[in-house]
Amino acid sequence: MSPRQRRAPRRRIIGANWEAQQPRRGRPPVERPRKATRIYLTGRQREHWLTLTEGLAPLGAARIDTADLIISHLEQEMNDIQRGLTGSGQVLPVGVVDLKSLYFLLDLRPTTGETKQYTITMLTETRERMSVITVRLQSVFPATWSQVFGLGIELLFAQLADKRGQLSVVEQMEDLGDLWDYVLQPQQLQFEIQ
Repeated sequence: MSPRQRRAPRRRIIGANWEAQQPRRGRPPVERPRKATRIYLTGRQREHWLTLTEGLAPLGAARIDTADLIISHLEQEMNDIQRGLTGSGQVLPVGVVDLKSLYFLLDLRPTTGETKQYTITMLTETRERMSVITVRLQSVFPATWSQVFGLGIELLFAQLADKRGQLSVVEQMEDLGDLWDYVLQPQQLQFEIQ
């Protein structure tokens, strides 16, 4: 064989069915595409993240489902805020000029402290929704993915946790569908008349 001639790939020589006969090596393809994301979280946000992932595990929620639930809940809250401002063309109310004031608007305690980098696996559609929320916030003040995800963690934890920091609401649910319904339904305030 001269140096200019190229040899045909081996699979063509063996036949067209060679690839179908051989088992595929490596990790099997995933039906829900994922992407690892680097997020900076404070110590308290990390504790809340671990509490949420461990607390939702008995319902069959993986970490990837917890991240999706966090972003879905934050997206709903942002849409509710914007729906309240219809006609004004604003993303956030006038007084919200930074992340701290957004925490106060959502009735959360702002997080402070040193941050550490963590890798969190998310669905690609969850990452896209998180980037949409980040861009909406960036139209008002500088915001990063880490700040948006940390805000989502704090918001979901505030809804699901009791005063002791335990997820007692989750223990009453039977499956993951119940949790999604509880988190994403509009919260009704109930008053007792005495």
